[in-house]
Amino acid sequence: MEQQQSKLNIYQKMLAISDEMGIVTKNLLVPTGNGKSYKAVSERDVIDAVKPLETKYGVYSYPVSREIIDNAILTTQRNYNGKDVESKQIYLRLQIVYRFVNVEKPDEYIDITSYGDGIDSGDKATGKAMTYADKYALMKAYKMSTGDDPDQEPSQDLVNFEHKMCSDKQMNFIYRLYSQSEIDTMLQRMGKKSFAEVTADEASKMIEARSGKNGTKN
Repeated sequence: MEQQQSKLNIYQKMLAISDEMGIVTKNLLVPTGNGKSYKAVSERDVIDAVKPLETKYGVYSYPVSREIIDNAILTTQRNYNGKDVESKQIYLRLQIVYRFVNVEKPDEYIDITSYGDGIDSGDKATGKAMTYADKYALMKAYKMSTGDDPDQEPSQDLVNFEHKMCSDKQMNFIYRLYSQSEIDTMLQRMGKKSFAEVTADEASKMIEARSGKNGTKN
């Protein structure tokens, strides 16, 4: 069996890994503030799923390059106990090239480009962006399924597609910029009951109004 696998080219090996890859469930609970959160796939879950199969088929993967393609200092102000408090967060976007190498033939490889955003008030923005980009490079390369079924709620998915509804990333960002009372007031003015009714364009305007930077629509 090992001899047969060693004869596979890099495309055949990655196809075999993709075929054997099981569903990677969303076990990571990401808080967005004010008691709200959403589920995501953790880097550990992705690596735990990939590593044994890469070892089995003789594939080594790693980020061969990383480049900052956008960055900014986001300044926000909010009222705390009657005083205006200013806070700053570092934002950056990385472009990475992730390489998948045939161990038996190191000159045979596939490169995949991926992107990741990071926002943090300390020194973790770069690490967050790297983790996001690396994780999704692996997920897309091996066509990982997270168990989501878009056909479970066809009508809502259709609405989201047609109107480009607010993404989890945008909602997370908004909760970093505004207090719960401010968010409630804005939703009321917009005639929205929740973020499920907020479009990506409307969310971008909310972000831009406070941070002075266009929000992402991903």
